[in-house]
Amino acid sequence: MTGATVTLRLTVVRDALLWAAVAAAAAWTFAYRAATSRAQVLDYDDGVYWQTALAIADGARPYTEVFHAQPPLFPWLVAQPFALLGAVDGETTARLLMTGFAALLAATAAGMTALLRGPRAGMLAALAVVAFPLLQRYSFQFGADLPAAALGGVALCLAMRARSAGRPARWWWWAGSGAALCLAALVKLIAVVVAPALALVLLTTVSTGTTGWWAWLRRTAAATGCMLAGFAAAAAVAMLVIRPGRAAWDQVFAFHLRAAESVNSPDVIGMIDNTGDWGLPYFIAAGVGGLLALGLPGRAGGRADVAAIAVWAATIVPYGYLHHPVFKHHVLLFVAPAGALIVLGVAALWAVARRAVLRVTGPRRRWAGGVAVVVAIVAGAWYTTHTTVAPVLTDTSVEACLRGLPRDVVLVSDDQAMLARAGLRTPPWLVDTSHVRIDSGWLTDAEITAAATAADGVLFARPRRIGKHPEVRVWAKEHFPVRYTADRYELYVHAAPLVMGCTGKVQVDGKTVKDAPTP
Repeated sequence: MTGATVTLRLTVVRDALLWAAVAAAAAWTFAYRAATSRAQVLDYDDGVYWQTALAIADGARPYTEVFHAQPPLFPWLVAQPFALLGAVDGETTARLLMTGFAALLAATAAGMTALLRGPRAGMLAALAVVAFPLLQRYSFQFGADLPAAALGGVALCLAMRARSAGRPARWWWWAGSGAALCLAALVKLIAVVVAPALALVLLTTVSTGTTGWWAWLRRTAAATGCMLAGFAAAAAVAMLVIRPGRAAWDQVFAFHLRAAESVNSPDVIGMIDNTGDWGLPYFIAAGVGGLLALGLPGRAGGRADVAAIAVWAATIVPYGYLHHPVFKHHVLLFVAPAGALIVLGVAALWAVARRAVLRVTGPRRRWAGGVAVVVAIVAGAWYTTHTTVAPVLTDTSVEACLRGLPRDVVLVSDDQAMLARAGLRTPPWLVDTSHVRIDSGWLTDAEITAAATAADGVLFARPRRIGKHPEVRVWAKEHFPVRYTADRYELYVHAAPLVMGCTGKVQVDGKTVKDAPTP
């Protein structure tokens, strides 16, 4: 066995151990956040998707019986654990699915970076994405942005890999890229933010040594055809399995067009700054890293791939100004390319420094990368245990009261997550009572009262959504004689015994029958 073979094997072993350490660090970080999930205030969308999954698992049909303003793939995926395992075990499994998408997002950053700067850079990119507080916060929450971003990242990784692959393998890579893009769009349409980056990769498919516009046209057309074939195949399979129905068109497309006209959008700086103290520094560092990676010498043939990653990250600017409305969880769509650019910029700067000043080569160069990975793992672990990523969820009397209600009670509410935590359901058509749906005219007072008539009660929550409509509040007082109030919540039901054991105030036909805490 030659010395070169031994060195190669040692390098492979070291890389495998480091990859395992990075994977373990990411898994530990996500597990740490998931362990505190019931102690954190979750995003409003978490409750919406939770109740949506429960309704679909119970047999309600999306778009006709269950209002859903997104493409059909994500709620179908989340509903499967609930349908197979029940409400409790199904929730645990479904949240693990979200953690899997968070890991996949970090893996896409690692894949893009490793293709350009080697495995150690890929490890650092994965850790940079995992450490981003917004990703940690949403790593166990129900929401379509995270899986859409992860699948979009897979599409770009496969496209970058296809450019460097030989025949016939590259055609399969292109087809896989198209299939991943289709799945991302079937999760959430805004996954198309990765499309400009994919287009740039397609337009730079000419291999080294190939000349002439005809050769470029043939190769680009072939790659595009394979990608479209993969997209069409994935779409056909998904539609056959899910069968969303014609009503999906109005809720997925027309709803968002009307919502865009009725809701104001903050500027892109405000959107990023809303993610916390890390937001602006992280994306500013990504911008600097992108300039360094593009401007400094790098791997031959890799500049177009760096440009594609930079285009994806830079798409956050037009997105922030053109998409209405925008929320902080939309920033998840751009975390992976930003993390990759940060590491690519540092790697490019390090490469110039070691050649021009430090003259670090050979084994010392490899050890430097390994030390950086270990330091990043330790720093990430320290950060995770010393910071919180969401406000603390406090125990309330009203939630304790809801837990005491029979499991078959159905309530209309604008706090879907509280109902789900208590093991209760909301009417399928009212799983989403967001400000966007109400303000855009897609949820009327008549629809609310119609659903509430068939339900067992109405829970008005803070912040007000359905509760800010005076007509609905007047109707609830007339239709349900029992009013229970606690923690600034109002619960209207038919029978007083349902709430007599709860801590708070109970009124029947306007007369107070209980106004003292229950021991």
